Amino acid sequence: MRIAVIGVGPRGLSVLERVISHTRLPGPPVELLLIEPGELGLGVHDVKQPDYLLLNTIASQLTIFSDERMTPGAPVTTGPSLFEWCLEHHGPVRFDEFLPRRLLGEYLQWAVRDLLDRVPPRLTVRHLPATARDVRPDGTGAVVALADGSSHRVDVALVTTGHGLADPAPPAGGVLVEVPYPLPVRTESIPEDSTVALLGTGLTAMDVIAALTVGRGGAFGADGYQPSGKEPRIVLTSRAGLLPCARPRTREGRVAAPAQHFTTEAVAALRERTPDGRLDFRRDVEPLIRQEVAARLASATPEQVALVERALTPEPTSWATYDAYRDAVLAAARADLAEAELGLGASPVKEALEVLRDHRESVRAALDPPGLTEESHRYFTDEYAPLVNRVVIGPQKERIQELFALVEAGVVSLGPGPRARLERVGERWSLASTELAEPRRVEVDHVVRANLTWPLPDSDLDPVGTALRSWAEVGTDRSARLLLDRDGYTTARDGGARTAVAVFGPPAEGASYYNHYVPSPGVWSRALTDLDRVLRPVLGAEGDR
Repeated sequence: MRIAVIGVGPRGLSVLERVISHTRLPGPPVELLLIEPGELGLGVHDVKQPDYLLLNTIASQLTIFSDERMTPGAPVTTGPSLFEWCLEHHGPVRFDEFLPRRLLGEYLQWAVRDLLDRVPPRLTVRHLPATARDVRPDGTGAVVALADGSSHRVDVALVTTGHGLADPAPPAGGVLVEVPYPLPVRTESIPEDSTVALLGTGLTAMDVIAALTVGRGGAFGADGYQPSGKEPRIVLTSRAGLLPCARPRTREGRVAAPAQHFTTEAVAALRERTPDGRLDFRRDVEPLIRQEVAARLASATPEQVALVERALTPEPTSWATYDAYRDAVLAAARADLAEAELGLGASPVKEALEVLRDHRESVRAALDPPGLTEESHRYFTDEYAPLVNRVVIGPQKERIQELFALVEAGVVSLGPGPRARLERVGERWSLASTELAEPRRVEVDHVVRANLTWPLPDSDLDPVGTALRSWAEVGTDRSARLLLDRDGYTTARDGGARTAVAVFGPPAEGASYYNHYVPSPGVWSRALTDLDRVLRPVLGAEGDR
């Protein structure tokens, strides 16, 4: 048995862990090819990146190993979580600390060495330090072509390329920066006396803001933000025109309340009532979510209920004037920050919104094959998934506090309302309002696309994704999402047969939901369970079939 893993960031490293776990049992020989041009395991978690770039998951919720609760009934390879590893190697950290991203990189480096030291006798692991250019079915297996000219036939190919797209050329002055990472390199060309618009207000935008402020010598203190004088003027704009909700304070050992309405069983029951099994997200799924949210608002005040209602409304609001828009958005963000400071277990607002994280598996159940209608899928991708990101996958509350300080210091301002229209004007750019009764226009020198929407197929940026779309079944949406079966396998466009190429992580987004995360210890893991759906049948371990 020969297996290829294309792209070995954190998700590819999880494949290595699962293969090690399964091949510890007796069985035939297995060869595992780890195809990764960079350092194994790191992905975007460069150990040299600055400390102001933080993880958005607390330290105790990240691991690259497995345990019996993560993969019930399957073999495991135990090891320390990021939190436990940091306690041993870096001294005191809090369980709920948002650590510098480079520390996860160091943990992944250590985990690679630890896992490779535990390779069982029947497993051979080879690292091929080259970029994959093509992967396609070949009979009952697959062939992977590398940039060095070599090709490798395997029984199964797992694509786990993550967000590790090829780095485009550095931007010239005055142009749209399409890919903001790696930071701060991608924004170094933005001069201090210029104005830059960030398209997006979420996690990526917060990273870019950090690079343009504290990354240039500014500092936050008791009196607010102390500029270094090297900052550009920053204009924040997004389709919704809102600021993200802050991640709330949490409690150690918190366990989510079981769902009363928004369950995978309820989603399955709705699917049985449709002719082709496909759902309409607005008609079928959103009412379940709102019922679940309402069940957590029993003790909420009318003001808190209104805050939740505003957060869960996908459509942008129109405003009379820019001042009215700006004041309302900042006031809503301050009210949300106060709820985040109360934290989970104390704030009914945050507990209600946390339904979208606590019961993410029910959202996945709606997206899993046969999924949604094409029209509903577009709605989910374009409207509802960004709403979820804004509401429960937002920045740490400390980042929002810093954002207010930057607004007070005059470094950051809000753009001209929701759905601002971006146009090139000579050597500059213009943002024009579309949802303000009193029109407003802002001119900027630079634009950074500060959101990680999955790009359109591009043979230079994403050669493997382009190769897959040349022969695999894809959706009709503009990103041409891969149509995968429930096990993650692609289907050949000619003949409709299931192939030996499976896709996991961010490249699978659309066929399933929310794939870009590192597993959490001590709780059931969809990511590892999905990998086992592919690996367990093909590894042929005795007693593990």
